[in-house]
Amino acid sequence: MTVRTSMMWKSALLLAMSATSVATFAQNRRADAAFTATGTNCEDVTWSDDALAQYPNIADACQGVMQREGKYYVKFEGEVRRVRDRGQQITVDFRGGDTLTLSPPENMSLTIDGRTRQASALRPGDELTFYVPQDQLTADFFADENATAAPQVVPITPSEELVAQDNAGASGALPTTASVLPYGAVAGVLLLAAGGLLTLRRKLVER
Repeated sequence: MTVRTSMMWKSALLLAMSATSVATFAQNRRADAAFTATGTNCEDVTWSDDALAQYPNIADACQGVMQREGKYYVKFEGEVRRVRDRGQQITVDFRGGDTLTLSPPENMSLTIDGRTRQASALRPGDELTFYVPQDQLTADFFADENATAAPQVVPITPSEELVAQDNAGASGALPTTASVLPYGAVAGVLLLAAGGLLTLRRKLVER
């Protein structure tokens, strides 16, 4: 194999690797981001496709927006509906929105209304205030809005009610809520890689 042929193979391999990197980046970006914001009003928040797919009424549940250390947080208030698994599954009704499930680790204590309470001690009817950061769909609990300490981060999972609705309404076709732009970029890189491989093959045949 000549040096020129070797370099052509390396170029084609680099193009294929670039396509994989673009696809991975696009997928991670869609999965991680919860919303983008341009100000501290609920109207300034644009929720991601993933967030809207899980919680279609999440925008209506916004109670305010605050900015801390260069990051936006959307404020939510809700009422505890059910507590299971010793506080590791807490079903909460958004005020003006959907139902979600908080999944704190076992024995985790949360700062609620300035007081520290174990998640397992929550009861139906308790009121919760938490914040969703712009970079991930989690429930962050602050001691108060002026606190300097890092928030307590609790994972959010879709409620059983929403999952049941999705399963009941499934028609066999997947919803097309995500943007097609990342796929266009990946397709472009793959076409370039394919073109490079075809050129290489033609030159090898000519030899």
